[in-house]
Amino acid sequence: MRKDQVKTAINIVVSLIVLVAGFVGLRIFGQKPEVPTQDAKAEDTGVPVETAKVSAWNRPFNMTIDGEASTYRIVTVGSEVEGRIVKKAEAARSGTYIRKGDLLFQIDSEKYQLEIDRLRAQLQQADEEISAVAVDLENTASLISLAEEDLKLQNNQMERMRILLAKRTANETEVEAAMKQELVARNALQSLKNQKKSLQQRAKTEAADKALVQAELDRAELDLKRCTVTSTLEGRIVDDIVEEGDHIQSGDDLVHISDGSRMEIKCQLRGEELAWVWTQAVAPDKNANPALADPLNLPPVPCEVAFEFEGVETIWDGYIARLEGTGIDRDTRTFPCRVLVEEPHKSRINDSGGGRPVVSPPTLLSGMYVNVRIPIQSISPLLKLPLEAVRPGGQIWVDRGGKLDVVEVSLAHSEGDMALVRQSGSGLSDGDRVIVSPLVSVRDGMKVTSTTQEAAE
Repeated sequence: MRKDQVKTAINIVVSLIVLVAGFVGLRIFGQKPEVPTQDAKAEDTGVPVETAKVSAWNRPFNMTIDGEASTYRIVTVGSEVEGRIVKKAEAARSGTYIRKGDLLFQIDSEKYQLEIDRLRAQLQQADEEISAVAVDLENTASLISLAEEDLKLQNNQMERMRILLAKRTANETEVEAAMKQELVARNALQSLKNQKKSLQQRAKTEAADKALVQAELDRAELDLKRCTVTSTLEGRIVDDIVEEGDHIQSGDDLVHISDGSRMEIKCQLRGEELAWVWTQAVAPDKNANPALADPLNLPPVPCEVAFEFEGVETIWDGYIARLEGTGIDRDTRTFPCRVLVEEPHKSRINDSGGGRPVVSPPTLLSGMYVNVRIPIQSISPLLKLPLEAVRPGGQIWVDRGGKLDVVEVSLAHSEGDMALVRQSGSGLSDGDRVIVSPLVSVRDGMKVTSTTQEAAE
């Protein structure tokens, strides 16, 4: 009985403790939290925002595109004569840089030298034959002179005999004998003249034969000269195909040489980038034929080709040369173009390494991934503003006397934290202040308060 009373008392005490604890917790934690409300004064002054000043942009901006350096051309040096290679110069090895005129190969020239000796002897023989014909012509001319005198005498004798026959002091037999002598003399003269013509024709034939031998000699001397194969340009050996001791035929490839005098940059232009390039004014070529002008020709806009290595930027000067291919690339939907660097050995350095030893490539090499910076001068006015002021959809929030004005702009170019927009039709002007801070909710005409002390230039 006593145990039941104690147990009942304990249950009552525990219940009272739970009720008291619940009441205290309700008083402390059960109150409704206060919802922060915007002060009427704050609503009147506007939402605090950060702003930046819009400024006019009157100078060119750099349009940067990626590119890859490639060789301007690869020339194949082939053999122009047949024979065995008796010498291969070390300069003919793959990867070697060579100058124009450097020796590459020496082909066996013995048979070509023998051919030259034979033709020179034949040429001398032709000279002797021409001299012999000249002597015969001279002798024939002397004989013709004598024959003409003899014919003249025979004519005189025949005339005298005719006179005597008329006077009946000579008979017809004597006259016929005189006529016969005149005919013999005339025939002899004609034979000598015919012989002279034959000798003159023979002289022409001998001269033609000599010219033919001389042409063959010139060809043989040229073949002998071609036995020495030299570089036709300055560049680097891409690959060597033959070795010393190989027998080659005329027309066989020997080496491939990459032209090092000029380099090209392969790059891709988007549609808007190509439009910027087309707007650049370049002096026209006075020698160009307008009828043959390329309707898709790019103006030779000067540009910079930059390659960065270990914090050092090496720069070469170039210009846009042409569009590559037939039009738009089907995979990337861009316009392939080529930038030409006329002097790949001439460069300048933009050092950002902080005083470290400068290491830069001595020349523009094939395969380098470079940046092409094209200076663009806009034909329409541009405005400069921070890139963070440009909202999705090309919207700009403008602070106009404490009220937010939403305007739409056309972005012309962006670089780093700077954006350039077209002023025409945008509603922006030089000196306007744009909002750069984020806002959760935006409506046109809402009140704002600029907290920026100075304009961001």
